[in-house]
Amino acid sequence: MTSLTEEVSRTLNIYKRKYIEYTKCLVRDKEIIIDGRPEEKVRQLFIYFLVNKSGLFPNKIDIKVESDHHDIELYKIVKNKYFKPYCPPLMIVEVKREEENLRNHEKQIEKYLKNSCSEIGILYNYHQIIAYTNKNAVFTSNNLNSLTDIPPLILQSSNNIENDILDFEKAVNGSFDSFNYLTNKYGKYALNTITFRLKSEQLPIAGCFFRFKDNKMYYDIYGKYAKKQQSFNYQDFEKLVSIKY
Repeated sequence: MTSLTEEVSRTLNIYKRKYIEYTKCLVRDKEIIIDGRPEEKVRQLFIYFLVNKSGLFPNKIDIKVESDHHDIELYKIVKNKYFKPYCPPLMIVEVKREEENLRNHEKQIEKYLKNSCSEIGILYNYHQIIAYTNKNAVFTSNNLNSLTDIPPLILQSSNNIENDILDFEKAVNGSFDSFNYLTNKYGKYALNTITFRLKSEQLPIAGCFFRFKDNKMYYDIYGKYAKKQQSFNYQDFEKLVSIKY
């Protein structure tokens, strides 16, 4: 395997100014110092792979760097402008210097996954890649052979969002079952605004705190919370308009 120093020199655009080495981050679009920052070198190699080699950026994933105390976060690109709910990162990546024992950081990545409700975490030190999956706070780990093993994990995780987009389209076309599923997933609280239409109302309604009981959907008008919730019979549902964070 090529040494980290050789790989950095071969892959990244390195330049010096006043004897200090810099490169330009492909995500943040700004120059960063890499002299004396071994973890940053590893991170920039990982970012280079995502941007130039994974085949996922920019059409299928969005990349955030140093977001919410995480080294790298990956998000699914959702092209439907009316379906923009809050979604946790598809993947959280923590990079370490090349000589670091990744197993010493398992608790860290598991904590990040649990707190963010993300399903996949990666520990990477250039020489080793460990993938962690989070299923209801039960964690499993798997050693990956190379960075090329990562895109299939991302695509597998993003399938859940693709399924929700299908339900969104069904609800837009009048399916109450899909609407009920989506409100249960995205509308239990006030994190997202769910806008919908009823057959008996002329104007669309923006709601939150949805719950379905005895063939009735209960909800609050977004921003106008009362002791008694609004409600409608499921047969009065006309269509879903949007779900937005």
